[in-house]
Amino acid sequence: MLKYLTLFILFTAFSNTVLSNPSTAKQHYKNAAAYHTIGEFEQAISEYKKAIALAPNSAIIYNRLGVAYAELKQYDAALDAYQKALELSPMTAEPHYNIGIVYLKKGTLSRAAEAFQRAIAIDAEWADPYTGLGEVHLKQGDLEGAARAYKKATRLNPKSASAMLGLGKVYTKQGHLDAAITAVKKTIEIQVDHTEAHYQLAQIYVKRGETEKAATAMAFFKLLRQTDPLLEKAEMWVKRHPDDARGYNNLGIVYLARRRFQDAVATYKQAISLDPDLATAHYNLGHAYHKHGKVDLAIAAYQQALATDTDLAIAHNNIAVCYTELKTDLDKALSHARTAVRLAPTEANYWDTLAQICNTLGFSDEAQHAREKQEEYSDKP
Repeated sequence: MLKYLTLFILFTAFSNTVLSNPSTAKQHYKNAAAYHTIGEFEQAISEYKKAIALAPNSAIIYNRLGVAYAELKQYDAALDAYQKALELSPMTAEPHYNIGIVYLKKGTLSRAAEAFQRAIAIDAEWADPYTGLGEVHLKQGDLEGAARAYKKATRLNPKSASAMLGLGKVYTKQGHLDAAITAVKKTIEIQVDHTEAHYQLAQIYVKRGETEKAATAMAFFKLLRQTDPLLEKAEMWVKRHPDDARGYNNLGIVYLARRRFQDAVATYKQAISLDPDLATAHYNLGHAYHKHGKVDLAIAAYQQALATDTDLAIAHNNIAVCYTELKTDLDKALSHARTAVRLAPTEANYWDTLAQICNTLGFSDEAQHAREKQEEYSDKP
């Protein structure tokens, strides 16, 4: 929820500021922004301070410095930086908003509300301060005030997952469970892997007595909670190692597990662009397509995986499955299934694939043999 400002805005501010060495100040800011992006906040703070020494009248740099301090939970230092930003630019909404976020995290709700209201007074068309204000009201038990703030935020920004989820929480507390489900589902439409939204959905279903739906939502919530730290690490890794194909491949695996299909596909493609011979990335791209019913694209990706690693048994098996699903090229399906069990003879699932294809083609003896193998290896730990 912290407000980040762009390089373009910063450089515009520089153009109106007398600097002893503008190029050096810009470079320190660029260095700070780079550190900030990869989560190296202490180094970012050091560079922001160097930029401030050369551009002491830039409110924007102070605002960014405050954000970096807030990321480290050094809230008093963050507040000092935001206040300095406001001294230099009193009619800027962002520092007020960021002050509100800090007070919200500190639990100082009245001061958080004041800061959000000041941000709104300056920029009444910016959704985020209304979301912050809604959270304050919700924590204070003022459900009507929270609803008004969240509704305003969603009108200004219909894609605000946090505002939509906040509205869902209000409806839940008010006992309007149908409206709560609608709001939470909209949150999930905005961000499919919103961990808290899936938890809230499970809790609402529990209240409605819909146990199966509650169990399904809770199961996915648990998966998201387990992979939250993996997601953070994987995303940070590619920021710090932008040329590491395997890093992108690993990030794609996490995205796919969290149902972020488009992100997974894009990330696998990035891995392939960095290392066209990375068979696992081609395979994982095929797997992503396969899970989403794009079977022709899946086959093409699996084939690319085999072009770089002909002994990748799982790719052979999955191509066989794809052809079976399409009900075409069953001779190719049979060939790939046979290759899969030859390469991985103790993999029960591969024998199952072969058995199904042989049954379809009328090869009863081979089908029976494959089924026996499938049962044999299914019983083994």
